[in-house]
Amino acid sequence: MDFSGSWLKVEPELVKSVHRAVLEKWGAKALQYTDPAGAPEPRRALEELVGGLGLTGFRAFFTNGLGDSLRILAFAHLEKPCVRLEDPTSQEALRAFEHCADSRLAYIQPIWRNPDGYTYSEDEIKRVASEVPLVVYDLTYGLLSGRRVPIYGSAVAVASFHALFPGLALGFIAAPEELYEVYLEYVQSAYLHPPTYLQYLFYTALKEGAVGEVFASLKRRARAVEELLGVVATPYFAWVEARNPEIFLKHGAVPGGEFTRRRRLGKCLRLGLTSATEEEIARFFSSLPPEELQDVGHCREL
Repeated sequence: MDFSGSWLKVEPELVKSVHRAVLEKWGAKALQYTDPAGAPEPRRALEELVGGLGLTGFRAFFTNGLGDSLRILAFAHLEKPCVRLEDPTSQEALRAFEHCADSRLAYIQPIWRNPDGYTYSEDEIKRVASEVPLVVYDLTYGLLSGRRVPIYGSAVAVASFHALFPGLALGFIAAPEELYEVYLEYVQSAYLHPPTYLQYLFYTALKEGAVGEVFASLKRRARAVEELLGVVATPYFAWVEARNPEIFLKHGAVPGGEFTRRRRLGKCLRLGLTSATEEEIARFFSSLPPEELQDVGHCREL
């Protein structure tokens, strides 16, 4: 049993079929260098995906992951990486940015925040945008949510694709034209070109429906956890507290304190659902004594 959420467990045949399709349809093109912003077909698909979230008119390019995207923003905007961070927040943001009171950027995950699954209201987003010159939206877990992101003031979007399909070690930055050119110039000068093959893997997995199959599987896992524990879960993780946290920690669950600088969140745990199948989740919880399940619930220590 693996509650780490550090990888994406799906049927091996699905993964094989997509890789075969990449080689059959794109062949040597997928193995060559391409434009720094990305190969044309994958980049168009990326901008369509971003536009569907409400970021109309934004241009997008691929990066080597969320960490790369955040470091590019820090380099472009900050003498030192001083950013107003939501709390709790992703470990990538904690590593990339330094928190301080007088911030020039704000970083939020507006949909299904990691680790607690919180979704910001439109009023909350509007308030954040009124307090800083630029808001960075991390859409890693909201890409397939079907929700549109309300944009106020100046904004850019980033994300990682690691939860869309196994081995998809890519991210992106999407921005209005004037900022897009600034970021892309840095990518070109630093030669941070993501592998062309991974770009076509993203494109093929998306267009062939494999990304949708993976997301449907993750939603089933979330429903299973909700029914078994009586908590609210996202397709990617559940935020719980337990009288005996060790039963989850020894299977890779991440303590809440890993996602914060300001509060301990000592009673909270993130159960990653990407690394365990629906059947494994059901077997695991059926093996626990009933009294253990009674003492597990949604963590509200925020």
